[in-house]
Amino acid sequence: MKGTRVRAVEMVRRIRDRQARALAGKSAAEIIAFYQAAGVAATQDAAPSRGRSTQARRALKPTTRDPRTAKTRRASRVARG
Repeated sequence: MKGTRVRAVEMVRRIRDRQARALAGKSAAEIIAFYQAAGVAATQDAAPSRGRSTQARRALKPTTRDPRTAKTRRASRVARG
């Protein structure tokens, strides 16, 4: 299987430069509004969908062997000396 090469630094620089051109000469309120709108759009794009995401959530459930309910506890190194 052949991997895809990602040039992250160049990609981030292109995004940064594009945003800098779009925000040049804008007021602070306009800049804040721009980033707030981008944040809303990003959270809508990342909305959970049905299917594989439910399997991932199942994997994150806590295990039955919770260390807080252990019957015996060994003293810490500091307490043992």
